[in-house]
Order: sequence, then structure tokens, then C-alpha cells
Amino acid sequence: YKVYIIDEVHMLSQAAFNAFLKTLEEPPSHAVFILATTEKHKILPTILSRCQIFDFHRISVPSMVSHLKEIATKEGVNASEEGLHVIAAKADGALRDSLSMFDQLVAFAGKDLTYEVVTEQLHVLDHDTYFEVIDFALTANIPDSLLLFDNVLARGFDAHHFLTGLGSHLRNLMVCRDAKTLALFEATPEVKKKYEEQAAKADLYFIVGALDVVNEADTQYRTSQHQRLLVELAIMKICSLQSAEKKKTDDLIAPETLAAPVVASKPAPAPEPQPVQQASAPEPTPAPVSSPSPEPAPAPTPVSTPVTAPIPTPSAKVKPTGFLRKKGVSLAGKSAQFAESNKTTKEAEENTLDPSWNEEPTLEKVKNAWDDYVKVKRKEDRISLVASLTMCEVGLEGKVVKFEVKNALQEEQLNSERAGLLFHIRQFVKCADLELSIKLEKGADDAPKMFLTDKEKYLKMVEKNPALEELRKKFDLDLA
Repeated sequence: YKVYIIDEVHMLSQAAFNAFLKTLEEPPSHAVFILATTEKHKILPTILSRCQIFDFHRISVPSMVSHLKEIATKEGVNASEEGLHVIAAKADGALRDSLSMFDQLVAFAGKDLTYEVVTEQLHVLDHDTYFEVIDFALTANIPDSLLLFDNVLARGFDAHHFLTGLGSHLRNLMVCRDAKTLALFEATPEVKKKYEEQAAKADLYFIVGALDVVNEADTQYRTSQHQRLLVELAIMKICSLQSAEKKKTDDLIAPETLAAPVVASKPAPAPEPQPVQQASAPEPTPAPVSSPSPEPAPAPTPVSTPVTAPIPTPSAKVKPTGFLRKKGVSLAGKSAQFAESNKTTKEAEENTLDPSWNEEPTLEKVKNAWDDYVKVKRKEDRISLVASLTMCEVGLEGKVVKFEVKNALQEEQLNSERAGLLFHIRQFVKCADLELSIKLEKGADDAPKMFLTDKEKYLKMVEKNPALEELRKKFDLDLA
């Protein structure tokens, strides 16, 4: 047999593949072709169908380490297991590359290969550097983290090499969090123990957030104009993850502290009635507050006290129940605030309306009151409401203030402000009997819509502008 070995066969051109296909269709009996490639998908399917395929997988790190141990024992080389793991990981599944590196290290460092010698000669960052970075990040120690990164650069390592190594370290921490995924991490038992200890200190939020930061920085590294700053910014973000999570939890707890004083104010009057029952003779006034049900005699006295009872009710409404953060982001929308303000203005109107306001209203006074109300709302930045108030003229019929709006939206908006507007006009005009009427203006738009043909539309346009007909005749145009 004649054996032909074609390495990296996927690099053949299209013409070469076609010529080789003709040979394979009628192969000579004395020839054997061996095709080697790392990208099988680039080979023509017609060629693959005529081959017997053998898939060779990458050699695992433990298998490579055990093979290197055998060679070290035969050659009398004292090699540490951690150092051999670094060589196997650097070879990336290729045994030939690992043997070449092992041979070079023995030639340079002699018969004693320690972890420090291997990392230094192969220009690999040791895992202790990444352990220090994560320890600094867990304590939010940004200055020491940046100094450590500067030391890495001073030792001649590339910033991108540091970034990819940090990503691998975080991935290993994620794997070491669970016993099921621990098999995915290939290292010595001593190194695995270190990873397990650090993984126990870091929570899931920190590891996932740090991986996201590293991945984002890795994708932006090539296009960045200031690559060192990009990596330093990523380190600062990772160091800030713990404090950011703590602040977020503190903000979520904030509503309980805000609501506490409101709850504490209610039970304050409760302990007072107990001493009153013991000494009811010297203090007659507090006694009816605590015991209206058991003693029917002091029933007339509590009639005056309920006047103060409704005072705490509005404070219960002011209670901040919808705060998510300390800055006061409320869950309630503006419409809820408007409805709340309407209720309070109605209560204010009923309580503060003065019956002595009996002056005769005039249109001039009403317009002045209206303009004054517009100025007040303009200062409050109620732009939409001000536009609705100034769009139409206000009128007066007897003691009824009339205002017509253009559309239903304005009618709804002014009805929501009716109580405050009416009380303002009554107070300004000094007339307690004034009423307010807000109605929707009826115009031509209320007429039923008609569907017109093109000719009818043209005739309507001619009615408004007769020059269109002259223009049509001048250009001798026909209507379709």
C-alpha cells in the first residue's frame, strides 16, 4: 500500500476538492488516503461520505498530568502536581504541546519544577493573584485591587490576559459552589479546597454580577481606546457589587422605618384611660374618653370630644405606604394624588366656608377670581390645567358661574378640580351661594359624519374656494 496523509485538509481549494473527489470515486487498490482536520464541517459532504471517520477528542487535564508524572519519574525530574496542572492547562488538550513545554522547562530550570517556576517561565498568572483580587472585592477594597492590577502589569502581563484569567477564576468559583458541578473543575485537591473556601464567602449575586462585568469588558477590549482604564473600571465595578447589594436591601427596608412613627402615635392615648379609672373623682374630663360603654352617665361629655377625633384620620392617609427607596418613589400615580387633593379640598371647603360671604357677584369679580386661580396653578406647574382654564371665556348667570370646554378630556379634568376652583371663586368674590357649571361645548363636530365620494368632496371644496373650478377648466381636467 501507498499511504498518503493530508494534514489540514479543510484548507484545500474548491478546485482541489473537486479533483480529489474524482480520485476518491475510483480509488486505486494500492493507495490509502488519511485526511486530518480540526474543522470537519468545511469538507465537502461528498468526500465525507466516502471516508471512514474517527473523532479524536482533546486529552483531559488529569490524563495529561498522569502521563507527565510517568515521564518525570522515568527522567528523574522532581515536578510538583500543581506545576504539572499548569502545563496541562496551558497545552489545552494537546499532549504534544505539553511535552514540548515540559522539555523546555527541564532544560531551563533543571530537575526541580515547582509551581512558582512553571508559572514564571510559562508567563502564566498564578491563581493566588486572582484569590487576592476576589478577597479585595468582597471587602470593597478598590485601592488595593488597583494596586494589585498595576503590579500584574509591571510584571509584564497583558491586561487582557489578566481579564480572561479573572473570568476563568470566577467560573471556577461558580462551579465549586455545588458538589454536583465540582467535577467540572480540574485541579489538585489543595487548590479545590481554596476555591471551595472562597466560594463559601461569595454569594451567588456577587459571582454572577462579576462574571457579567468581566464578560462585558472582554467584548469591549479590542475596540477600546484606553484598554487599561477599561479593565480598571471592571475591577471597580466588581468591588462595588457587595456595597450595591447592601444598599439595595437597605432601601427596601426603609418603608418600615418610615411607617413606624405613624403606628407609634396611635397607641399613645391608650395607656391614659387606665390611671383615669383609678382616680375618676379628681379628673372628670379624661374619664369619658376611656369608658363611654361601661358608664352611660358621662355619655353627654364625649359629644364635644369627637370634634378632635377626625383629626388623626388624614394623617393615616399621609402614611407613606408605597415607598420603594429613601428618595421617595411612590407607587401611586398622579391621578391618585389628584383624587386625594380633591378630598382634602372638599373637606376644607365644608369646614372653612364662611356664611358671612353674601356679596353680590359680578362678572368682573368672577373673571378676576378665575385669573387669580390660573396664576396659582401656573406656579404649581399645572400646565395642562392652565391651558384648559384659559381656552374659553367664563360667564355668569345669576349666581351660577358657567364655563364651556372644547372636549370631554378638558371636562373631566376641570370636574376633578371643581371643588378647589369653586371654593377659590367663592372666597375671592365673597359669595357663599355661587355655583359652578362646566359643560361640553356643542359645535359642528357633533353633527353626524357623512361619507362623500371624490366628486362630492370636490364640490364641497369648490363651495369654499370657487377658484378651484376655474383652475380645473383652465387645465381641461376631468373628474374621475
